[in-house]
Amino acid sequence: MSWSWIANRFVVTFGLIALAALVWNIYVSAHNGGRITGHVVDAGGAPVSGATVVLSERTLLVAQPKGRIETAADGSFSFSGHTLHRLYLEARKAGVGRYGPKEFRLYFKGENLDLEEPLQLSGP
Repeated sequence: MSWSWIANRFVVTFGLIALAALVWNIYVSAHNGGRITGHVVDAGGAPVSGATVVLSERTLLVAQPKGRIETAADGSFSFSGHTLHRLYLEARKAGVGRYGPKEFRLYFKGENLDLEEPLQLSGP
């Protein structure tokens, strides 16, 4: 039996497309927990506890809040179970300042987002 058909350009092309789709689906299934984590800091870089972080989805006309949480003693926050593709985060604490809203676009709905840069509050 001849296996020369495997080297056919059509078999190779569609095989690579199928492989890319398989790898992408494995990546999505490993990263679609709907988790958003990060930290809130003040203008000097110190963690801010008790700051309010708001997760919003922007519709055509308005921003629609989807979640609200207060930061822990170390300034960390975590949302879970989101199903958004395009989201906005903002943070504020009276007397310390505010941040955002800042837009984040994800590759797929419910993608985990671990913010490397903290949300830095500015201006009281």
